[in-house]
Amino acid sequence: ISRNEAAGFTLVELMITLAILSIIATIAIPTYFSYIQEGRLSTVRANVEPLRLALEDFFLENGTYATGSWLADGSDTSLETNIGWHPDGDGGQYDYVVAAGAACAITSCYSVTVTSTADTSATITCNRNQATGTFSCP
Repeated sequence: ISRNEAAGFTLVELMITLAILSIIATIAIPTYFSYIQEGRLSTVRANVEPLRLALEDFFLENGTYATGSWLADGSDTSLETNIGWHPDGDGGQYDYVVAAGAACAITSCYSVTVTSTADTSATITCNRNQATGTFSCP
């Protein structure tokens, strides 16, 4: 068999293929992880809505907002004890903390801070202001 008839790939062909795959991976992998993170944050936002409703119910009954936490490691589940709420579907990857009266009177506002247990920079803070009737959650 002569060299021209040999089956296989040349080194240049393999290097071009690897370069193309590397470029595709460089683009695809961060995009994939971005989609995963956004999906998790959607779950967190979906969990905040029933929490908001439970806090408003508590306010209507007691004239003040409840405070407490739901920590993913189970060390603090006071939100379940105080208002009967616990997160659903986030896989135990987020800590939820409700602080009332931090920026104003406990009877007029609260904030919900949700932090990823894996990445503390992944934090969402939602705010309720009774005076203006607004609830914002980015």
